[in-house]
Amino acid sequence: MVIPDPRYEAREGVARTVQHSRTARAAIRLLLTRGILPRVARSRPTESPWAEVTFSHGATSGRWFNTYARHGHSIRFNLLPLGMVPGILAAVGATPDSEDAVFHDPADYQGDAARWLDEQTAGLLGAVDSRPLPGYDEDASDTPTYTSELSGRWQVDGVAHLELSGPGMTAVCNLEILHLSEAAAHAAITAYAGLVSTS
Repeated sequence: MVIPDPRYEAREGVARTVQHSRTARAAIRLLLTRGILPRVARSRPTESPWAEVTFSHGATSGRWFNTYARHGHSIRFNLLPLGMVPGILAAVGATPDSEDAVFHDPADYQGDAARWLDEQTAGLLGAVDSRPLPGYDEDASDTPTYTSELSGRWQVDGVAHLELSGPGMTAVCNLEILHLSEAAAHAAITAYAGLVSTS
């Protein structure tokens, strides 16, 4: 039986608090330098520790959440322009999971947006689901479809899930990246902030 050490638990609590504030400060600095005003929320002392940074720029909104567990960071972008996706994903990592890569087939991708993402992300994102092309009857058996959802994971850090609003290059995306280390989350937010300043 392990006997709890109050001094160890107190030190752990202080370390979590320091990390807690560091994550929020880093996000605020990164986003403010690009003219994006973030909002920060934190857990109460009686709760398990977490921090949340929400932000928006143009039509895009985002959320960076940290549970302080190992690989406990997650990031979600809503209505993200298609052209920003490859840069954000590349910042997280360059090596797709080797098990997923075995099943990669370019023929699975329907629509210009999905094919372009496949080319730009070196096969990271696999086709997961499809929808009928806009304007076509959803119930007809011969309705043409486009790839509407893609998903993938990296060898080291993270899982990405992406939803496309349409088949063409004007599509916007909802992008969620889960199970990230603090470094990978910082890299993704830094990439987004840099892309915002050049768009």
